[in-house]
This record gives sequence, structure tokens and C-alpha cells, in this order.
Amino acid sequence: MRRIHAVHLAGALLLTTFGCVQEEPSFDVAPSGGARLVVALPRSLVATSVAEVTSTATNGSGKEASSSLALEDNANANLWVGEMGPVTVAGETVGLRVDARDATGAVVATVSVPTVALPPYGDALVVAVPQPEAAPGEAGGNTAPRIDAVVASVFRGVPGDRVELRAWAHDLDAGEVLAYAWSAPGDSLECPEDPTQPTCTWTVPENPERKTDVVLGLSVSDPRGGVSSLSFRFALGEVGAVASNKDIQFNRAPFLEAAVDTQQVGVGLPIAMEAKATDEDGDALTYTWSATCTGSFEGGNTSSVIFTPTEDPAECGCQVEARVEDAFTGADTAIVAKLCVRRSEPPVIGPPTQSAPSARAGERVTFTVTATDPRSEPLTFTWKTSAGAVGTAVGDGTTSTVDWTELSCVPTDVAPTVEVTVTNASGSSARHTFTVEWTDRRCGALAGACAFTMAQTQVTLSADCVTQGPVFIPDGFTFDGAAHTVTAVEDVDAGEHFQGAVLRNRGPVASVRNVTVTARNLSDVCDAGAARLRGIFLEGASGVVVDTVVTDLHQKGNLSGCQEGVAIEVRNDVVGATPVKVDVLRNRVTGYQKGGVVVVGQVVATVEANILEGGGLVDHIARNGLQLAYGVSGRVEGNQVTGHAYTGEDTGSGILVVGGSYYGAGRALCHDLFIQGNELTGNDVGVNLAQAEGAEFSAPSEPTRIQVLENVLSNDALTNGYVYQAAISDSGTGNLISLNRISGDGYDPVAHPDEAFSVDVVTVSGEREVAFATPARSVEGGTCSEALVVQGRDVADNLASLVDPTVELTASEGGTAFHLQPDCSDASVASVELAGAQREAVFYVRAGAAGVVTVTATGDGVSVTQDLTVR
Repeated sequence: MRRIHAVHLAGALLLTTFGCVQEEPSFDVAPSGGARLVVALPRSLVATSVAEVTSTATNGSGKEASSSLALEDNANANLWVGEMGPVTVAGETVGLRVDARDATGAVVATVSVPTVALPPYGDALVVAVPQPEAAPGEAGGNTAPRIDAVVASVFRGVPGDRVELRAWAHDLDAGEVLAYAWSAPGDSLECPEDPTQPTCTWTVPENPERKTDVVLGLSVSDPRGGVSSLSFRFALGEVGAVASNKDIQFNRAPFLEAAVDTQQVGVGLPIAMEAKATDEDGDALTYTWSATCTGSFEGGNTSSVIFTPTEDPAECGCQVEARVEDAFTGADTAIVAKLCVRRSEPPVIGPPTQSAPSARAGERVTFTVTATDPRSEPLTFTWKTSAGAVGTAVGDGTTSTVDWTELSCVPTDVAPTVEVTVTNASGSSARHTFTVEWTDRRCGALAGACAFTMAQTQVTLSADCVTQGPVFIPDGFTFDGAAHTVTAVEDVDAGEHFQGAVLRNRGPVASVRNVTVTARNLSDVCDAGAARLRGIFLEGASGVVVDTVVTDLHQKGNLSGCQEGVAIEVRNDVVGATPVKVDVLRNRVTGYQKGGVVVVGQVVATVEANILEGGGLVDHIARNGLQLAYGVSGRVEGNQVTGHAYTGEDTGSGILVVGGSYYGAGRALCHDLFIQGNELTGNDVGVNLAQAEGAEFSAPSEPTRIQVLENVLSNDALTNGYVYQAAISDSGTGNLISLNRISGDGYDPVAHPDEAFSVDVVTVSGEREVAFATPARSVEGGTCSEALVVQGRDVADNLASLVDPTVELTASEGGTAFHLQPDCSDASVASVELAGAQREAVFYVRAGAAGVVTVTATGDGVSVTQDLTVR
């Protein structure tokens, strides 16, 4: 506080005749236009982060006066005190800004007071609360109003003095109207009837106890219950009286979130509830709980309690109220739970239904219950099972239906049960238990049931799984391995060996994705038919096998000669079978015993982008990468097939196609297969079209229309013990073999005559003709067409050499030219030479005027035509 010391009036000493000396008079002079400034920092602003607090006063002419405040040396480390010197004519107003800075000089809190009226004599009292910058809704809900400052017209007074009080406050939520409530000792306040007015007049009361100061207070609230308060001291007495700084504090009351919805609860049933309070000062809070109905609380004076109603109130209504308090007189009370308490009766479950009394692995059983509630309360249905899994329940509030299945086995001491619990809104429940007779495999000593979850059309593996028997996929479902592994094992000590597929379908629709299938330590026992070892097996089913891995699917350390151990098998070969559609996509199979992917029967297959690794040269079994047999049609594209090589009296094939009566009565031919863009490396035979009829392995009597196009085939060495290797071998009728790229010593007939072949095709007669290998084309006028390919064929449309390899080219329209370069940049030609193992030539056409141009190719005196559409 600023002090003006006594002014001593020097004058002549007045000496009396009595020799007395009169004392020198003294008095205080109070300059005009100043203020006592007290700054109360919020507790949320860590005191140690504030290194300096300054004030800046600005008068009407823009003149500024700045000063620093001192940290009070008491327990309240957030209190700073200073003074604001006169900067204006007495009685005018100034603007005030207070800044709190950290050690780097950065402003961490600030407040501005637009106008402070300074008295003509003495000092005003300003209590300011600087705060950090904040955005609306910073606490995630309602925030307390911000009290910026309180201004008293004087900072001290004697009884009877009238002190004008003025508050400055704002709310972070714009538009909210604030209410002001002042407090002072005695009945000495004269405030406007309108609580939204921030002013009040206080008359200093009599002071019989001779107090040095009194505490005044201000509370500011918003319409949503946010409250802030500020207490400060006013000095009592004449010149020189200064108020203590004790108890000066700014506080934001905690705020409770009120309940909105009504909850149902039964008498005697506990319900957990939480008082959600926020306190912007970060103060520790205490809680007090009460209820309008009879009951008990567990949890003490904490924010979370458990309330148990012990009686049902009239009309079921009960409100639970919480009161929250901080240590600085801030408090809030709210109804935090609205309850409807009833003495509940349990639901009544009607006759339940069960679709089947028994089940095998992968079979679904459907359960349905219907329930009613005596009080018509809403019901919830909860299902659980002792084995397997239940799916997602469906229903309408009074009925619930759920599917159940077990995929593999049930422990010997478990009877599968499915239990439903029906619970009403008051918490009372009723239960019913269904029993399923298990008629399939019991789990063995080495492996339990696979853990999985069940949704509407998908079962999902929950963890890696070891199984001693097949795992079945329910009809219509997708088996999602979720990147887990299913491993087949067998209990040799129990005298068993693994039989059948590791993973297979139960009904006519099934799919598999994102799983690894493998086997471990299987014994060398050969099985036939349904007992043969497979990894993934779809039988008589449409579906998809996608993004799986099948690895080490073999017996005896992969040294067994048993004709089983197929990684992925699709089979639909029963008599009169309706064709199914199956996609085998983006799978990787390796370490299989006999075959990578096998598709058999009436299947429209898409086998695409798979990696089939045969393991290289072996002497104990002839492996095949992809085998298509007995009626398959579809597409085989973009697969990588490697390492199917055998030193015995047979061959391993990268892609093997078989069918016809040679393989047995009623064995259908595969037809309309499109084999394109595959990469086949290190296979005895790359693409083996081995279809035949009769006991003598005769070519099919009908065209099978298999297209083998643009594949890349290579083999570096002749290793086959049967001494037959071929990039492409074709014993069929009417198949198209074109534009394949072949390389390697193992397919070179020059290096290995009568043992190695690039393309080995069985022809039916010596008659030859030329044919187009590419479909009719379209081209823009004046541009170069796509490639056209002509080949030599026999009369059965098999690939064959012409006597004269020169093929003459003519066109029906003038201005048409034939070229050997894809961009037609070379000189035009009138003929092409059939060359290579595929007896073909490639050329391009540039045509002039729009229309249809007939291109004629003539070889060995026989002509063939094809139309070219010019746009």
C-alpha cells in the first residue's frame, strides 16, 4: 500500500512567557485516482508456474501506467498484492489489465476490467482474477462463470460510509445471462431487485468489536447451475487501516450432471450409479447421497455407490440425489438417478422350441423362446452354452431365436446345453435350459474343441486350434480363421490316426478365409475315399476358399507314398450332381503330400492368384500342383506353380486336366477351361491336358475347348525318371494353345530328343489347315490393331504343323496393310511364317476407311477368314 508520510510544517518556534514549546503539527495527504489491487489466481493455475504479476492502467487519453505486484508471504501462494498509481484526473475512470507470466515471460493468465472508477480522495479496492485463455465448453459440459474483478469505491471506511460495489464477470457460453448475489456482515446491503445487475451499495456497519476488517463476498451463477464465488476483505478504520489478505479466494463450485432417463429396478435388487461431477479448480470433492425412497447405499462418500431399494414407493417413483462439495464452500446438488422401483415378478416363459434333438459337428440347431411379463415390462434375452457357440439372437421383444453349433468335438464329460435367461426391466428373471444330444466325435486326449464365435453367417476362430478330427463349417457359413492356425494331430498311444479333412463343409454352401491349416506328426497309414487326408475340403458345395495357407499337410515327414494329402480339394462328382460354383483365390499351399489344389466333378471353378509349391524333385510320390478332373469348367489364371518333379515311373504336373472314359465309366470330360497367365516352373509337365477315352487312351471324340494362353513355363533340367517332360502336353481334341512362353533345358527337344518337349500335341490325321487363334478384332481407322495369331491345325482342330509354314495374307478392302511390329512401324508384309512349338505367327493390321474388312489367311492351299471391324 502506498504511504504519504507526515508533512512537517516548519515555522518559527512560538515561545511563551511560560517557556512552553508547541509541537509540530502532522497530517496524511491522500493523492487522488489510485487503487489498492489484490490479485487472486485460480487454484487450477499451478502457483509455481507464475513468476510475475503486473498491472497496466490506461486513462481516457491512452496514457498507461504499469506496476508489478508482490507475492504475499503467507500460505496462499496464489495471492499477489500491489497498487495502481493515479493516471488520470480524480473522479474519472481507467481501464485495467492484469497479466500473470511464467519464468519465460509468457502470459499464462490475464484479465481486463473495462472501467474502474477511481475516487477523488483515497484509493479504490480492486480484486482481480486473471485466468488462462479458454474456449467455450472446455470442460466438456457447463462451465462456471468467470469472475473477472470486483471493484469497491474505497478500500477502507468507517461506520456509516457508503461503499459502491461493482462486479465484472462473463461466461464462456455466449448469451447466458448471469445472476449476482452479494454478501456482507449485518443487514447493510442495498442491491437492485434485478439479480442480473452487477452493482450493489454497502453501508459500513457499526464496529463495536473494533474489528480491523470484514469479509465481503460475491457469487455469480449461470442459468444451468454453474457457480463461481469470490471472497475479499474490506478495511475498517481511519487513515492507515489496511485489510488483511486472509481468506481472499476465488472458487468455482463443482457441477453435477443431472439424470435424464428413468431406470427400472426391482425391490431388493442393487443398482450401481455414479455422480458425474466436474470441478474446474481441480479440487478434491466429497459426496453425500440421499434417496426419496427407502433403501441403502454402499460406497460411502464417493462418486460411485450401489443403491438397493428395500421398499416400493407409491407410483414406483424414486429419486436419488447427490450433493458434492469442495473444501472452499463450493457445492452442488442434483438428482443423479431417476428410478422406477417395483416389487417385481419374474417373466413367464412359454413353450420353447428346438429344431433338432441331436447334432453332429457343424450342424446348426435353432432354439426359440417366447416370454411375457406380468407387469408388461420390456424383456431382454441372454443366451449361453456349455459347448460350442451361439449366434446373434434375433427377436421382437417377446420372442428370441438363436442358432447353436459345435464345429469339431465335445469333451467326454460334457453334455451340450443352451440356456436362455429372460430378464425384465425390474431385474427379475426366468431361465430355461435346452439339451442337445451329441452324436459325433468326442474330444481326444491331445486336443479339445476349437474356440470360436458365431455370427449370422460366419464362424470366427478365436485362437489357434489343435484337432484330432475334422472341423466342420455349418451350411451357409463362412469360416473365418482370423489369421489363426488349425493343426491336425493324432494320438498314436490310443491307436488312432488322423482321417479325413482338417476343415470341411457340412452343407451345400460354405466358404473359408484367412486361416492356416497344417498337420503335425501324422503316421504313414494310407486311407481311401472320405478318409483320405485333405487340408480344406468342399464337397458338393458352392463357396470360396480365399487368403488361406495350407502347409505341411502330409504324413511320415512328407516321405509317404500314400495317394492322399491334398492341400485344398473341391469335389462334386456324385452321379447327377448339379454344377456348383467355387472360387479358389490367393491361397498359398506348400509341403503337401500329393496335390496342391484338386477340383473334381461338376464344378465351375475360378482358380486365381494362388501359390502352389510342390517341393521340388522327389522319389516317393508324383505330385501335382493343380488338378482339374471329371467335368470341371472355368478359369485358371495368374497362379504360380512350382516344383512338381518325380524320379519314378510317372510325372508330376503343374496343371493337370483329366477326364473321359479312360479313367472309368461315366467320367466326364473337362471342357471350356481357360488357362491363362500362369507361371509354371520346375514341373515335369507344365500344363498336362491328359483327357482320353477308351482303354487305349484315345483322344476325346468331341472338342473340349480348353484354352492355354500366355502362360510362362520353364524347367532347367531333365530329371524325370519316366523320361518325359513337356511344357505343354495335349492329348485332347479342339484345344487352343497359343502365345505361351517356354524356356529351359528340361523342355528342349533339341537337347533331349524324344524325352523333352516344348509342346506335345496328339493329332488325329495328316490333313492340315490354317486357323485364327485370336478372336475377331476391332480397330480405329488408321491405327494398328491388336495382335492377330494364325496357327496350323489338323482337321480335329488340334495344334499341328503345316507342310508349308508360309501363310499368305490378303484383305477384302484396299488400303489394308499387314505388319510384324505392334506399332505397324515396319514395312508391310503379304505373308507370315508359322514358327515355334506352337506353330503360329503373330501379325498386326492397319486399315483405312471404316467398315468391315475380311482378312484371309491361306496355308497349304486352305484358306480361313476373319472379319476385322474398323471404327
